[in-house]
Amino acid sequence: MDFNQYIRNVKKPIDFQPTGMNKEFYLDIIELALGSYPKEELEERTKQYEAGRADDIQAFSRLTSAIAVLLSLGRKMDYMELWERMMGVCCRDISLITEGAMPDFAVKELMLAYKAMKAHIPEEKRALWLSGLRSVEPSRNYACTLEKNERLHNINIYNMAGEYLRETEGLTRTEEYFNRHWPIQLNNFDENGMYIDPGAPILYDLATRVQIQYILGAGYTGKYAKPLDAMLKSAGLMTLFMQSSAFVLPYGGRSNQFQFNEAFIAANAEYEAVRYKKMGDLVTAGMFKRCAHLAACSVRRWIDQVDIPRHIKNFFPIESKFGTEEYAYYDKYMISLGCFIYPAYLYADDSIEEYPCPAEVGGYVLESSKDFHKIFANCGGNSIEIDTKADFHYDSTGLGRYHKRDIPVELALSLPLAKDANYFLPEGLKKRNLSICPGWETKEGAIQFLSELSDGLEHTLDVQCSTQEKVAFTVTYRGDKINGCKAIKEAYTISASEVRIEATLEDALHDRIYYTIPLFHTNERDYSEISLENGEAEVVLGKSSFHVKTSGSINFEDSSFGNRNGIYKLLCIKGEAKHLSISLILENY
Repeated sequence: MDFNQYIRNVKKPIDFQPTGMNKEFYLDIIELALGSYPKEELEERTKQYEAGRADDIQAFSRLTSAIAVLLSLGRKMDYMELWERMMGVCCRDISLITEGAMPDFAVKELMLAYKAMKAHIPEEKRALWLSGLRSVEPSRNYACTLEKNERLHNINIYNMAGEYLRETEGLTRTEEYFNRHWPIQLNNFDENGMYIDPGAPILYDLATRVQIQYILGAGYTGKYAKPLDAMLKSAGLMTLFMQSSAFVLPYGGRSNQFQFNEAFIAANAEYEAVRYKKMGDLVTAGMFKRCAHLAACSVRRWIDQVDIPRHIKNFFPIESKFGTEEYAYYDKYMISLGCFIYPAYLYADDSIEEYPCPAEVGGYVLESSKDFHKIFANCGGNSIEIDTKADFHYDSTGLGRYHKRDIPVELALSLPLAKDANYFLPEGLKKRNLSICPGWETKEGAIQFLSELSDGLEHTLDVQCSTQEKVAFTVTYRGDKINGCKAIKEAYTISASEVRIEATLEDALHDRIYYTIPLFHTNERDYSEISLENGEAEVVLGKSSFHVKTSGSINFEDSSFGNRNGIYKLLCIKGEAKHLSISLILENY
């Protein structure tokens, strides 16, 4: 896709409405995230840590960092005495931890806290804290280094960000450490500049690039600065165009659907907005500015329109851990929203005027590298995401997302359902790989679905049309694991009114085609109404609806399935031919 040509063709409508946001909104989000931790509980926790040791310095350092940011900008001033004690605990303990990866994350947060507050703290106290931070030794305190890992991954770049921030305060020198690690890490980026963590999770590409922003933003000009900056510039455009029409991060892999996902979008987009302003390209700068603001706004439903802010996009009881990995506990990931949106505040230039961004304009099809195996398409306010070779630990192959602005992201899927998901779901739910996808009969008489295939699956993408009024493309799947037909072709047509899919089996053994469509049931707070009438299905959630029309016959499976967002039922479609038409429609009443 030619990003530059697309950007040149976008015009600002006469009735364009800016969000009206400025960088203070990011501080509001930090404060909301911190509000999930009662001050009395932080007091008690700090007292326990003072008497012993900080047993979760990763979460505690993020709390310490968020409070420091707010204090430095004149907010939460009643936390000053508590924060000084928290900072004292962290700086005392950070160099004493020699097991696990918590220091790899915590050092960066403590350096950011120190930088934010150093002008407000007496020299003798600063000296004590710096003494503890100076005592950190990568080979002893970090878990992700060459000495301890065969393959470096994102955590190593977190600790390199911490190391460079230490260097800016005269606490260490990074040249030797960088010389041993960056030459290897530079091989972990794809042709688009996206970082390939093990399993290629979408979130950890973006999270890693934001850590690099800390290094370059703090003034690093060493020999790795230029290649790293080139990666950031290239991948920044991918972030801009992968954002859905509901303004959230793509699905795919670990740590997805947490509120801090969009914090990273804002952090990256504000950084890139400044880049393009310096280049004199105010249109692209304005697109990134708008992208950042809309991403930040998208989390409000989950954090300031509820009694208890949520760290993941569902309303199940926090203690249920619904949809979360073992490491993704509330104490760590709720405050992460605040910490990870802080760089958006650091980099934000409020003089940059918003310009319509690709997520809201649409009119394009974008394919990632084969490492991330995703296809994105957006037109008329409708956006979709397809996984062409899913990681079954988290996702399923096929159409896994259909979003529309101002409609709940979970209504027509925000991510697929995985049979062996590496995140927690309660007992009683059926387990199956599910997406919006076709199925066919095998030579043994069973039904095989695209969602069940990954390894050995190949695809081709053919784009016929990409305008703001209509996007049309075809995805054709082939591979030895396909049993019962030669290929599966899905022709997509997206407009402002619908997503239309024409599915065709090539050289199939049987003249029958099937389709599965998960139908949203509940996120625990909200329950849908599902109706089947005249061969059509409709899911109503509040003032929004998801409507399915098809040329086939429909059958409703009342079993319950789950993903990170909630519980789903299943619509099964059958066509007595090798071809099936389906229309998907999201709208508000």
